[in-house]
Amino acid sequence: MLNEKLDDYLKENYYPFHMPGAKRTDILRSDLPYKRDLTEIYGFDNLNDPRDIFLKMEEKITNIYKVKDAIISTNGSTCGILSTIRSLTYENKNILIQRSCHKSVYNAIEIFNLQSDYVNVYVDDNGSIIDISYKDLENKLKSKKYAAFVITSPSYEGYYLDLKKIYQLTRKYQISLILDMAHGSHSLLFGKYENNFDIAITSFHKNLSALTPSSAILINDLSLSDEIRRNMAIFQTSSPSYVILQSIDEMLEKFDSFYKMYDLLDSYLDDIYNINLEKLKLIDKKNKDRSKILISTINTNITGERLANKLREEKIEIEMAYPSYALLIASIFDRKEGFERLKNVLLKIDRSIEFRNKNLDFSYEIPKKSLAISRAILARKTPIDLNLAENKISAQFVYAYPPGIPIIAPGEIISKNIIDNIKYFQKNSIVLNIDDEIFILN
Repeated sequence: MLNEKLDDYLKENYYPFHMPGAKRTDILRSDLPYKRDLTEIYGFDNLNDPRDIFLKMEEKITNIYKVKDAIISTNGSTCGILSTIRSLTYENKNILIQRSCHKSVYNAIEIFNLQSDYVNVYVDDNGSIIDISYKDLENKLKSKKYAAFVITSPSYEGYYLDLKKIYQLTRKYQISLILDMAHGSHSLLFGKYENNFDIAITSFHKNLSALTPSSAILINDLSLSDEIRRNMAIFQTSSPSYVILQSIDEMLEKFDSFYKMYDLLDSYLDDIYNINLEKLKLIDKKNKDRSKILISTINTNITGERLANKLREEKIEIEMAYPSYALLIASIFDRKEGFERLKNVLLKIDRSIEFRNKNLDFSYEIPKKSLAISRAILARKTPIDLNLAENKISAQFVYAYPPGIPIIAPGEIISKNIIDNIKYFQKNSIVLNIDDEIFILN
């Protein structure tokens, strides 16, 4: 669609007396797409008010994901999350979220002055968040009328929630379910996609072929479409990237071929998960995305960060490291050569390390809230040594990025356990957004 129309347009040899300023020149790098970078010129569509090609692309997304409407974003899932949450919270400012939501959800809570409550999560022996407490969810839904419930599935590490169960509960209590599916656009390739939500936001660049930060909002509740689209026009740039849009167009045109490509990927993953490792452990579970290769270091003498360094020494770059595991992401575009290299390197590292019984020195906690996030952010604050911060009220977020899940949020009380968790990450070389000091309310 878009690519074909642009191909035809470029053959006409129009001279570009319009933006962008690079003017399809030959004097800049040839490996960057200057020649295909344009704006909303005559005959081409406007993403923030689609009438032609972009509308057809959105209809194609609607058909692929079997939803009722879709809105393309060239500003990532973050833009979709902000637009969706704002659209649902004009009158009712109460929002319920899975505690392990991405920081963009917390940013929405801040800028829209929302009152947030949190659903407890379960953590496994490696420190990965693997599920929510469904009992806690129903108790929260009984206790208050919320505008929406926001969840993340699959998680960064690839764990899926029981969407059917969650959607039944939200429908029972008549609140909207917002699904952050940023890490799950590829889920339908292997049967893990569930159409159990009112709104889902997904990223095409994380696991499919479109360029960063391609994404879309998937809509089942049509009563919300117009307002979400209006908010997208507020938060999304008025100059959406046509280069990104072309990559989405190509992804949509080739989507049918992705299923067979996943079958090949799955065979490569079988080889990886069948490696005979003695100390390292590859985690492969029924409720987990296999293409998120989680390698546990829990009973070894190295941390996840040290494993990441060892892999990097062998010219293998990973997605993320945590104290007790490393996360590698595979996709349908990976090659057999890459998996062979990974297999050989993992065996080499496994032989070089030692067994060591160690416990996960981390206990997940939802801190007590003293003040709403938006009020705490704007209050007077002062930095204090982390060791002296116990029982003080935090004036900032503390998180490791990736994945951007807060250890503590503004307005929450800093307990000894929170301080210990922060130190645990720092001790294990996990980069946080603080060093030795934390901002507290005066």
